[in-house]
Amino acid sequence: MQKTTSSNEGVIALVGCGNGGFALLKVLLKIPGIKIKYACDINPDAVGVLYAQEHGIAFVQDYNQIINDKEISLIFEATGVPAVFRDLSTKKSPNVSLIGAEGSKIIYNLLDAYNEINKSLNEYKLNLEKKIIERTEELEKANIKLEQEMMEYEKISKRLQEINEEKTKYLLYATHQLKAPFAAIQSYAEIILEGYTGEIPTRTREIILKIYERCQHLSTVIKEMLELEKLKSYDTASLNFEKIDICKLLNSVVNKFLITAKAKNLTIHFKPKESKENCYYIKGDRPQLEMLFSILIENAINYSPPEKEITVSIKEVEESKIYIGIRDKGIGIPEKNLSSIFNEFFRSNNAVEFHKNGSGLGLSIAKQIANIHNTTIQVESKLNEGSSFSIIFPIEK
Repeated sequence: MQKTTSSNEGVIALVGCGNGGFALLKVLLKIPGIKIKYACDINPDAVGVLYAQEHGIAFVQDYNQIINDKEISLIFEATGVPAVFRDLSTKKSPNVSLIGAEGSKIIYNLLDAYNEINKSLNEYKLNLEKKIIERTEELEKANIKLEQEMMEYEKISKRLQEINEEKTKYLLYATHQLKAPFAAIQSYAEIILEGYTGEIPTRTREIILKIYERCQHLSTVIKEMLELEKLKSYDTASLNFEKIDICKLLNSVVNKFLITAKAKNLTIHFKPKESKENCYYIKGDRPQLEMLFSILIENAINYSPPEKEITVSIKEVEESKIYIGIRDKGIGIPEKNLSSIFNEFFRSNNAVEFHKNGSGLGLSIAKQIANIHNTTIQVESKLNEGSSFSIIFPIEK
């Protein structure tokens, strides 16, 4: 069900619930803080009508009822029929906005909002850097004091822990504050790019597209930053690992990426142990392991040219231990960068050139998950020949 709004917020009506109206409705429902009161169409079985009714939106066949509703402040006309737009323009109250061909006002508001977000992001960055400098200075003083007075070790250690927790809280606060504004900007950009606000100049479209892509990238970075901080704060002593059939888990992850791989003309090969019995069992956290192997397989897809193969293998390497490997025939990693690829935000030059939208956090998250499971990720790679990532787990009988 859609969220209610306060009395001073706009109420929206949608006229035209065919494929175009349905697509617009889905976007509008993602935007926080708005209320959609009506969905209007002559066809009660239109896909948009059915979707609107699922979300508690009233259906009407005559838009005159919408025009007479004084609560309505904005009408989206999505029929694509010029006569309907002209009729609505004539009949609607002067206090009601009608969006059809004109979208310039939204474009300007979007650009202003984008600039405000950039300004806020820079302020958060400056404040965080200031905090880090301040805490670093305190840490240096604490280390000097530690050398002079060993008896103060416990007190200083506690202080350092408090500093780290404060830095983490500040980072989480900053990233949480940015999630909603970026989502709103991305939604408005989607509306404009899909043509629901009318025709826009080519140059304006290029700018909006850049805004949309940048918001999409930054939203991914924020999500991964939050996930990494969450993993860092795990108390391994309190974890309750379950017994997992690793072959079934890997098969599920591989299936998730088959369509993505096919879109790039890539082939993923996965052959679990040939047996009527279950493959191998290990102990671990299922969501974390799914995330770990998803990151490694997605990286293999992102950094492989078309027509290449990706192999996911599993085998018993020694008593009570199994090897899981993900090998690709992609661009490879320069030898000088192999020791840095698990560092946060690090990306080699050839990786940036081949896939521009990476965050540099995926392998850091994968390494953190491996650490939580008391194992490590091994990597072998040759430039322009491909890479192989492998992990060894103890078998759970």
